[in-house]
Amino acid sequence: MTSIWLGKLLLLTGSSALGFLRGQELKNRAACLADFRRALGVLSRELTFSLRPLPELAAGVQGDGPAGVFFGLCRREFQTSGGESWTESWQKALKESPLPLKEEDLQILREAGEVLGRYDGDSQRKAMEGLLDRLEENLAEARAEAKRMVRVYGTLGIAAGLFACILL
Repeated sequence: MTSIWLGKLLLLTGSSALGFLRGQELKNRAACLADFRRALGVLSRELTFSLRPLPELAAGVQGDGPAGVFFGLCRREFQTSGGESWTESWQKALKESPLPLKEEDLQILREAGEVLGRYDGDSQRKAMEGLLDRLEENLAEARAEAKRMVRVYGTLGIAAGLFACILL
């Protein structure tokens, strides 16, 4: 008899955890977008006011967040390739990084990799401003979705667990 109650408790806990984990994924996307928005904003400002090469500027983007880890991977890829193409290093790092982003978010980051280091300072700045605006829109949408759906997923997880417990 005790094992039945223990099984029901584990079932309820597991399904509740699944609901809350899905909600956490939405929060992770918003946090990742915010981190990239900040990092690319810093990089864009640096490109405007500095004539240093892009890999040196990217070294200034640090941190424990997804953007800091990504830029570290991108710099390593650039150095391992012999410093041939920043764009190729960017694209390869983007493929290898386990970022919690949707495809449209990744597309913006791919476009950022195409822009960086390819044009003169003014053209890069203008292109980056457009990309940063699009990233900001995606960030606002991700925050709104997370705010709205975290409770929904948590409630659905608990409800599914209770339903399964009742059936057993």
